[in-house]
Amino acid sequence: MTGGGEMAARDATDGAMSDYTMGEAAAFGGGDPRVDDALSDNERLRQVNDALRARMERQGGADSARRPGEAAESPGWIRRYVEVALDAADAALALFTEEGRLLAVNRRLSALVPDVAPRLTPGLRFDEAARLLSGSVALALPDEAARAAWAQARIDGRGLAAAPAATPLGDGRWVEVSERATGQGAFALAFDDVTEAMLSRRSARVAAPVGREALLSAALDHLPLGFGAFDPHGQLTFWNEPFRTLMGLGVGDLREGLAFSQLAHRITRGGAVDPDGPARRVALWVAAHSPRAPLTVEIARRDGVLLMAQCRETGAGGFALSLTDVTAERLAAAEVARVRRTLESRVNERTAALVEVNDRLVQEVAERRAIEAEMRRARDAAEAADLSKTRFLAAASHDLLQPLNAAKLFISALSAGSLPPEAAAIALKVESAFASVETLLNALLDISRLDAGGGEAQVADFPIMRILEPVAEEFRPVAAERGLRLRVAPCSAVVRSDPHYLRRIVQNLVSNALKYTMKGGVVVGCRRRGAMLRLEVWDSGVGIPAAERRRVFEEFHRLDAANPRGERGMGLGLAIVDRASRLLGHAVDIRSAEGAGSVFAVTLPLGDARAAAARALAPEPQAVFDGATGMIALVIEDDPSVRAATAALLGRWGVDVLEAHSGEAALALARQIGLAPDVLLVDYHLMGETGVGVLARVRAAFDAPIPAIVITADRSRAVADAVARAGAQLLTKPVAPAKLRALLHWSAKQIAR
Repeated sequence: MTGGGEMAARDATDGAMSDYTMGEAAAFGGGDPRVDDALSDNERLRQVNDALRARMERQGGADSARRPGEAAESPGWIRRYVEVALDAADAALALFTEEGRLLAVNRRLSALVPDVAPRLTPGLRFDEAARLLSGSVALALPDEAARAAWAQARIDGRGLAAAPAATPLGDGRWVEVSERATGQGAFALAFDDVTEAMLSRRSARVAAPVGREALLSAALDHLPLGFGAFDPHGQLTFWNEPFRTLMGLGVGDLREGLAFSQLAHRITRGGAVDPDGPARRVALWVAAHSPRAPLTVEIARRDGVLLMAQCRETGAGGFALSLTDVTAERLAAAEVARVRRTLESRVNERTAALVEVNDRLVQEVAERRAIEAEMRRARDAAEAADLSKTRFLAAASHDLLQPLNAAKLFISALSAGSLPPEAAAIALKVESAFASVETLLNALLDISRLDAGGGEAQVADFPIMRILEPVAEEFRPVAAERGLRLRVAPCSAVVRSDPHYLRRIVQNLVSNALKYTMKGGVVVGCRRRGAMLRLEVWDSGVGIPAAERRRVFEEFHRLDAANPRGERGMGLGLAIVDRASRLLGHAVDIRSAEGAGSVFAVTLPLGDARAAAARALAPEPQAVFDGATGMIALVIEDDPSVRAATAALLGRWGVDVLEAHSGEAALALARQIGLAPDVLLVDYHLMGETGVGVLARVRAAFDAPIPAIVITADRSRAVADAVARAGAQLLTKPVAPAKLRALLHWSAKQIAR
């Protein structure tokens, strides 16, 4: 309250004050001055609150008999009395009801924050008042985030007797903000001027000489442990900053020479610690006569912080009190105890739930197994029928090729002789008919092998022209006979594929293009697409209707009506293209326009040019290898089944096999036999080491450049380069027996040299 309003309020209260008892007047600061000096602001506020409540209770009956207008005026004069009492306090104060509603502020607070004081109106919620105060320009807080944090700290600490917070003001002063209980649940937010104490502390630190004691004091201020020392008379002689903050005291609450009893009163007066709890044991220990045994107790602050207090006598007859915040430790211990108590019940609950779920799963599994068994029987029957058909077709095709080959030889011998013109023409027609049958049987053999899963891709890196040039040479006579042009665009790309199957794909695509082209020609070319190569076959033929473009890849599906020459195809060429491409993982697509031609394209990955060059220098597979007898091969493979299979295959070829599961085992075997093997077969990925490293160690043990074959499923460039640098041959998994025999032949040649 300020100005005329303040004087009017004081005048209005003079008459009413005479009705109060002397005790009530003292509570408002109107009694003996010596009593006023002895009362703290906190005690005054508590007495104000108690006196007001007592007065209101005594006048309760009288108020009910008053006229309505007079009764309505009662809260006004009560608030004025509260304001008068607040103005008598030394601190800037804002008084709140038990429900957290603003009752009044004193003149000191209005003067402290004049920019927000008009908005600090009665009835304002505590959180609203805290945020309003934090926005005052009088508080020298650095930014909006700091102001929000300041307000939230006040809100979170409400009712918990939190430690006072020192706050700078814009004019260089300091205030200490704290919450003070006034009794019956009401409380006040107090702003105490601690400028003198703050400046004194700073001056003391600046004036203190830099020495061991100053360094020790600074170090103690930064410890998480609060420490206070008392002389034999129980007076405070030394303390560090954590001691004050853990006690929940303000900046000016501690001074040298302060009696322990006064310190205890200040701590318990604010309600931060219960005076009748463990804190009383500390007070009794201090009051006891020396010698005293060390005392350790745990004190719970009102805000939930747990302090471990330790009291020990010092050599000079005094004592030391140390405080440690053990909240986190105790909470963790409590949580562990809670978990231990509930663990067994939780385990039982989980076990019961799991048993129930398991019973349901067992039933579901049994039902699913019955369904799956029925589905497997149906699938196995269908697959068996299909496989039987495929195997029969493959066997029949293979068996028919033998007599067909003999018949062709007889016809060739017959044609080489002198035959009459009529007989020669008949022989030529028979030879052409047998060639058609052979083509059909080869197609049936390819399609049955792919369907039966017998097709095994032997992927390698090679130039694409190694496929395109032979195909062009093969089909140029056919194109010339039909009056068509067949052109292959040169390409320097290296691809990664199976040469055999890729050649069959290109052959069938070119043959199909020539079959359905009446004029113009066929062009084979390649386009690079990042890490892929798109191999395209263009023709200027009749084209394919949109409805037929997927069906043309089905076996025995023919477009005889679209064939301009009336030739009857077998309907297997594009089916082989589709299956072989899927085996190799190559995408096949088609673009076509009726009457304008078609484009068939196969997309395959680009290969490694260096690997292709190394492959060109590698030995070609040999049809027969008779040099195995007497050869000694050391097989180093950590997979027992693979090692046994390799040994069995080599044994059938007459090779003497030594087996080892690791590099150390191989070296031990080498020392045992004392004879260098003729060839090393080493798996690249051994347990804890590589085949290249083992190869070097075994060669060093025998001091001989033993021919070696490194076997791996890793087709990366890094592995290929490592094997090449080691002077060994690379064989990729799954191992083709023909390639293995070829490499053994190469090893035999190396030994002969």
